[in-house]
Amino acid sequence: MKHKILYLFVAVAMLSACNDNLEDSTFTISEEVPAATWLKENGYSQWVSLLEYTNLYSTINLNAGDYTLFVPNNEAVNAYLSENNYPSVSSINMDYAKLLVKYHTIAGNQYSQVDFTNDVLPDTTATGDRLTVTFDDNGDYFVNTEAKITNFDIATTNATLFIIDKMLSPVTEYIYDRLENDAEWSLFKELLEATALDSLVKQPESGKASQYTLFVVPNSVFGAANISNLSALADTLNAGQDREAWKATDNAMYRYAAYHFLSGAYSTNDFVKVDTTSTSSQVLILETLSEADFLEFQSIESNFYINYDTASMSGVQFLETTNLLCKNGMIHTVDAPMYIKAPSTIPATTWELTDYDVLAREIPEYRLSSLTSALDYPLGDLLEKYGALFPYQWQTVASRFSPVSYYVGTSTDSIGKYFMNHDALNIDLGQYGYVEMESPTIVADSTTYYVGLSFYNTFGSAPGNRITIYLDDELVGTMYTSGGKAPSRFKKDPKPEEWIAIPKVDQKKPENNEYIVGEVTFETTGKHKLRIEDNQGGDIYLDYILFTPKK
Repeated sequence: MKHKILYLFVAVAMLSACNDNLEDSTFTISEEVPAATWLKENGYSQWVSLLEYTNLYSTINLNAGDYTLFVPNNEAVNAYLSENNYPSVSSINMDYAKLLVKYHTIAGNQYSQVDFTNDVLPDTTATGDRLTVTFDDNGDYFVNTEAKITNFDIATTNATLFIIDKMLSPVTEYIYDRLENDAEWSLFKELLEATALDSLVKQPESGKASQYTLFVVPNSVFGAANISNLSALADTLNAGQDREAWKATDNAMYRYAAYHFLSGAYSTNDFVKVDTTSTSSQVLILETLSEADFLEFQSIESNFYINYDTASMSGVQFLETTNLLCKNGMIHTVDAPMYIKAPSTIPATTWELTDYDVLAREIPEYRLSSLTSALDYPLGDLLEKYGALFPYQWQTVASRFSPVSYYVGTSTDSIGKYFMNHDALNIDLGQYGYVEMESPTIVADSTTYYVGLSFYNTFGSAPGNRITIYLDDELVGTMYTSGGKAPSRFKKDPKPEEWIAIPKVDQKKPENNEYIVGEVTFETTGKHKLRIEDNQGGDIYLDYILFTPKK
């Protein structure tokens, strides 16, 4: 993937001497007023009118949190009003008007032009949606491929502003809607319907939609493989012609369809693990919704591949349509049917301990990057609601009122900024209490793994919480202290700045391994039961467990 970074030199002599693709753009270094005031003082009257109409002017002006604002100029707002037959901004339905403002606003982070990587922005808007910022060979930048950025990096006291030449259209379509509206994707849509997987990507009847990434095979790609209908696909997969059987999770048709799903919304940038020592990226292996089946992603000599085959020196590649934003995830189109393929290597597995679909459905703030303050959400009510089906099961001994909770922070708070997706599982189970959960599928063939734990504790320089970890009821390592100055099972005398621990594996010198709990051997691919036993009591934030194959 091609990345460009344009640097602004403010020296007038250099600007006048160079042929600048962005010469019509305006760059403001700093303005000592808040965002809404700056907009009012600089002639963006139509957007200001929309802020005042929705009662969001003061919010944008007075909130101490960081904002990134994509602000349509007056011509863009007027064009939107004309296209929709609105006499003025006050004619827009109030709920939709608020949606418009929030869709143009990212709270909790200030981006600058150099942060744009021709891809999806990591943070969501105030509506919980994601935006793309891409650029072309002329150096022009676009938001969601529909609005050109004309003014960059306008810094106010509480925000960074980008002026755009068109109103953005909030994403309202779900993945299934996109499939339904594109005739070239009709066979793939039929496949999801025939395997009952279409229910995952439709608008839910109630509650928040789960996020998915879908790799869509267009009709033309199926056609090139002599597949013109579901019957032909079933023959190719040896799935049989019993359509009711296609819905069984062990049927080849179901497994093939599920193989094109990832849980969570991944952009193309998310698939690249940079290796600074090579022209190829590291291999990224992700579990699909087809149990125990994985996709491999790798960039080789500037070409990106899925399931690259070293013998044929080929693999599946993306077509032009990628990073297609939907309310419930992301669509990428691929240039091959993408049949199930076993991973070429035993992958490391990162198990994020908050990565459960029920949390995404039940907690509106789940992994919401636009939060301006941290949230600690007690999980007791959800345990009572779901019973044995809830992913976390725990037993407490004289613990606090909320022994297990979901913590989500912001990109700037002192704890959350260090966590993957800014969230963690917060436990305080009392002495000898425990919590249990099931792991994702871990690839194994009599494979020994280093088991690493990423965590944070609130004990300061005092000894941290004492924890024991079990996998499938077998002790991993020994009891250890999760931080502070006391001796630790996995690292001696951690420094205060290391209380937020990230596992590190040195294959050549295992004695240098940091935050490694112990080792475990898995004979076959499958899921495993984790139990974390609290041997002391006190808060500890659990981020993720890293399983690294021992070489």
